[in-house]
Amino acid sequence: MELKEVPLKEFSQAQQMLEIQRNAYAVEAELIGFDEIPARFETIEVIQNLPGTSYGLYIEERLIGFVTIEASEKTVEITKLCIDPTYFRARLATTLLEHVLSIHEGKLVYVHTGKHNGPAKRLYTKLGFEPSAEFEPEPGVTLIRFTRT
Repeated sequence: MELKEVPLKEFSQAQQMLEIQRNAYAVEAELIGFDEIPARFETIEVIQNLPGTSYGLYIEERLIGFVTIEASEKTVEITKLCIDPTYFRARLATTLLEHVLSIHEGKLVYVHTGKHNGPAKRLYTKLGFEPSAEFEPEPGVTLIRFTRT
């Protein structure tokens, strides 16, 4: 397995990201009881123009998971963390997050997830993130912001 930056402008890479993202967010939609997660309906063009940097895990040339971040001098926002559901529970999300944390040591890192997304909440807590805010972007959908300093 290889961890490297994902070249978003390459159509095949964006296509692989989109497929993983749609499948991963379908699982989250079921967990949180909200089917209209915006990322489920993005296009390849949106993926190719994502701000920030994406890092992916590959088996040979096949992308199996990725994280996208937007970093500034003092903060890092994790905007996407998607794993091919075939590889759930294989520590891929942990590997990607540990990579981000290691290259942005000393920065405030934050991420949002659904209040009822137990696996994500356990992962962030295990890596030292703490719940710092809760909000409702849509009626009946509660997100939690996790931060780590």
